[in-house]
Amino acid sequence: MHGKLDDDLMKSYSSHKYGAGITQLAECQLPKLNVAGSTPVTRSILLLSAILLLHSSLFAAAIYSSQDFWLVASGYGLLHDSTDQSVFSETSLLSQLRNGNRKALIPLVHLLVTSGRIEYAEIWMEGRGEILPVTRRDLGISLSWYGRFDMYSVMTLDLTIPPDLEDDDYAFTLAAILYMGWMNSSQDGRFHPDLFVGASDLEIVADDFFSSSYHWERDWIWMRSLDSLFSAGAQERARE
Repeated sequence: MHGKLDDDLMKSYSSHKYGAGITQLAECQLPKLNVAGSTPVTRSILLLSAILLLHSSLFAAAIYSSQDFWLVASGYGLLHDSTDQSVFSETSLLSQLRNGNRKALIPLVHLLVTSGRIEYAEIWMEGRGEILPVTRRDLGISLSWYGRFDMYSVMTLDLTIPPDLEDDDYAFTLAAILYMGWMNSSQDGRFHPDLFVGASDLEIVADDFFSSSYHWERDWIWMRSLDSLFSAGAQERARE
């Protein structure tokens, strides 16, 4: 028999605070609950137990440090202690992700967390291996395409290659980007190709490449968003 108490309980435990899982539990009519002796009080106890279990798990998660949380989220517990982490090359994992292999995400996140780069791990986890964050190298290569007609004369010059780009296939192209003033090197003369692109990097090229309505505030940008900015700018200039 379903009385007013049942309805009130279902409404109470179906609130957004506890999520859809509790709602489904409250509405689920298992065969046991339809037999004689199934009372609102019994069902209330079951619901209360489920809520306490959920609350305790949330509380336990809350006491993790940021590093502990990301170690667990990255699948650290699935790895054996004897696993040699040196077999995971960051360069190789990044390459695999850019080639569409999402299985490389968890090893990459684990590597970033264990090396103390929590912010980078968070960004990669947010993209879930489907959306790639833009690095300074990525931005430089994109600029070389959208600004290729302005770079012809520069490509014949004897440009200085940043020391951390000497083994890069795009070393001369990225050096040309620096010469054009579309990107800046650091004070130590390095390019830092693997750093994520932020709003300050985009502001340098906004007037030359993006539309007049350009606006970006986040500390990183996804590759598809960067493509949209370049495309919108190219279309606006074509109409002028």
